[in-house]
Amino acid sequence: MNISRHMVIDEVQKAPKFLHAVKKAVDKDKSRRIVLSGSARLILMKKVSESLAGRAVYYDLMPFSFGELKGIKYDNWIEKCIDTGSLPSMNVKDYLPDKEATGNLGTDLFRGFLPPVALLKKEEHISTWWRGYIKTYLERDLRDVSEIANLTDFRKLMELIALRTANILKQSDVARDAGLSQATAGRYINILEETNLVARVRPYSRNIAKRLIKAPKVAVIDPGLAAALAGFASSAALSEQFLGALLESYVYMNLTAKASLMDGNVMYFRTQGGREREVDFVLEKGKRILGVEVKLAKTVSMGDIDNLLFLKDASKSFTCGLVVYAGTEIRQLAQNIFAIPWFAL
Repeated sequence: MNISRHMVIDEVQKAPKFLHAVKKAVDKDKSRRIVLSGSARLILMKKVSESLAGRAVYYDLMPFSFGELKGIKYDNWIEKCIDTGSLPSMNVKDYLPDKEATGNLGTDLFRGFLPPVALLKKEEHISTWWRGYIKTYLERDLRDVSEIANLTDFRKLMELIALRTANILKQSDVARDAGLSQATAGRYINILEETNLVARVRPYSRNIAKRLIKAPKVAVIDPGLAAALAGFASSAALSEQFLGALLESYVYMNLTAKASLMDGNVMYFRTQGGREREVDFVLEKGKRILGVEVKLAKTVSMGDIDNLLFLKDASKSFTCGLVVYAGTEIRQLAQNIFAIPWFAL
């Protein structure tokens, strides 16, 4: 079989015999670059590792970040913030190519950031696309991952997870509400992770002498998927509380994309007992951390950084803090703590 020097092959998990040809081609010419992609991460990695051990590297492809969607050149300003404790610029225009890049919060979160839907304009088209995506996922893609005895039960669990996005994951509660055993609910949640639709966000605890929550938070990777699974047919129908949760999912998605470029990790911080303190996300790079709070409000105040100040006091690794909010200006709220608009992230 002849293989071109450079290739991109999608859904490769459906043709495992093809991997043997890839192996021969790579062994014969190690300068070849062949990109293998698929929607089922676990099955793809298993089959690739069987044939291409030591010859392959793996990447999880996220939805578009806001910057990618708007054509904003990545200038690693978050990495600079972690390294120096300051922002490269306090002018929001320096983070955007033009005024249109600011976007519309409700519309953008409702639409989501997967490539096919990202360019749709009408919300009825967006809603229709997500319904088709979910149906295709349930009826086709799941067959590549696992045997699901009851798709109705699985769909119910997906909806319950979407309603809990940006919250602590209590698996027993999800299982009870879905009418499933904890073992089945756990297996279904694992499948959502394996297909890269949902993430469990680990708690940050390195070198902190506090009682901390050990349970993960759950995040639906794409806010548009979360909105669709939760049953919203338009951005106007989104409740304020759920819009805030979608904004957190959006921030997680963007932070994860940026963390992957700097070999970092995205976690969250929450104490346990007494007055609980929570920081929505902690981006760890080496021995330094960036704390991130997410606020749906269009203005910020000093009270919005209380938990960041707590984390700063609790961890010697803290170098910078951000409050991502629904406003339009960059503000310095304290030494090495800044407020930035959601669209500048």
